[in-house]
Amino acid sequence: MESQPFAGQVALVTGAASGIGRAVAQRLARDGAAVALLDVDAAGVAETERVVRALETPVRTVTVTVDVSDAAQVRAAVERAVAALGTPAILVNCAGISRGGPVAGLGLEDWERVQAVNLRGTMLCCQVVTPLMAAAGYGRVVNISSGTGVRVGPGSAAYAASKAGVIALTKALAGELATSGVTANVVAPGITDTAMTRAAFGTREAIEAAAREGRIANPMGEVLEPEDMAAAVAFFALPESRHITGQTLHVNAGAFMP
Repeated sequence: MESQPFAGQVALVTGAASGIGRAVAQRLARDGAAVALLDVDAAGVAETERVVRALETPVRTVTVTVDVSDAAQVRAAVERAVAALGTPAILVNCAGISRGGPVAGLGLEDWERVQAVNLRGTMLCCQVVTPLMAAAGYGRVVNISSGTGVRVGPGSAAYAASKAGVIALTKALAGELATSGVTANVVAPGITDTAMTRAAFGTREAIEAAAREGRIANPMGEVLEPEDMAAAVAFFALPESRHITGQTLHVNAGAFMP
């Protein structure tokens, strides 16, 4: 495999300010891609740009502050990224939020906000970017879902529904783009040490305990890292992965084996 398989390509990464999005941006940049970094967190995405630009190999980047749930903002953000770097060959939708609670007590505002960011945001980015890819005859779309989207537990209705929707959306997209040279796939993380996970569990120690015992434990007893997800994204984004589409790759240390 080439040391920089994405040299000459442009990647657009949402949710790039932290966690999986930041790790994906770093991995794609390290592997040669110019990277458009999109996030609602202006300070966080600026820090990601600093980290990416500190890599040994010079990297072209652009940062765009955007709420992916807003159609006008998404279109403007993509236009800015294209103007700065060129047409994306890779789109990775990492932007996501989580708000928990049982269905009976779930506020409509929380429900709608989770769907807006996680599902509508993913759809909007795909809607704007994939026609550009199809016109170019090449593209790789990787959407980040979650193991929670297929193995649902109490109190996770809003998040689980949004992430299950991402999987269904991606399958539909894969079929629609099948003859265009554009693939669409999903990475579904298991328990991963991100800011979102720490907000839910409190400490690294609590996350490690959950990985060893309980409903979302895995047989390896290990916590996944954002870099594990970035490696899976990079696999789907390879030119050699041209016949892999509509698939969900569960990166979860064996917690769920479909």
